[in-house]
Amino acid sequence: MKSPLKENINNFRCLKTLKEMIPQGSVVNSFHLFGGADELALADAQRLVFAHTTQYIIYEFWNCVLEDPHRIIALSNELFPKIKNPRIFTVIQEKWTTYRDPFLRAALFFMLNKCSESGLISSGQLDDKNFNPIVLSHLKKFKAEHFEPIWDENIEFHHSFKNVKNSDYLLFPIGRYNYNLFEYGKSKGHEMTTIHHKRFHQELQEIKEKWIVLYKQHPEVLNLYKNYNILMLDKYGRQTKQKDACEDLVIANF
Repeated sequence: MKSPLKENINNFRCLKTLKEMIPQGSVVNSFHLFGGADELALADAQRLVFAHTTQYIIYEFWNCVLEDPHRIIALSNELFPKIKNPRIFTVIQEKWTTYRDPFLRAALFFMLNKCSESGLISSGQLDDKNFNPIVLSHLKKFKAEHFEPIWDENIEFHHSFKNVKNSDYLLFPIGRYNYNLFEYGKSKGHEMTTIHHKRFHQELQEIKEKWIVLYKQHPEVLNLYKNYNILMLDKYGRQTKQKDACEDLVIANF
């Protein structure tokens, strides 16, 4: 099942590789849920996926979509003409979490994702060409089996995976690496998860379960994880030995 969200940040091309690494029938706990493309694809391919997030607003969106996508569509159609105004769009990006109705927040989450050129909810310039009857049709048909969103309440990301039980694989679609400089005081949207990459790497050392980490290509990632199995994939998802052709890094402890 295709994700109803636009994912402009990670856009991994590693599904074929993940299916080869994770057998059908496996229980997968995935962390850092947002767009959910790979998680939904694995669930659709007969893996049981528990998709974790430390951000309540992301968990709430997925819960609402699974419960009643038609309600989100109705609210989106009603509200869309208003957010086409750039000034109103900016105000809603700032205020969308303050509305009391969870389905209204979910509808705004959906619309802002589709209408933000960045794919983020609380930031990005207005670009409404991706909100159209086709995406609404996809949302109308949305139904996911073997996929369950989980909110890791009041837990920082690097602690969220420490006490997971009865899991065959842990999956971490992390995305882009950064050096976490000047994190304190940074302005971040409610949908954004802070990952301290070196701390995350250290915490992984204590995990005995099989894990897979997904990163966009970065030399520091190759250095940090040099003692693990690393597959380099090009922009088509094919394995490559050439660093300059590498787009995605698939890293595993098995």
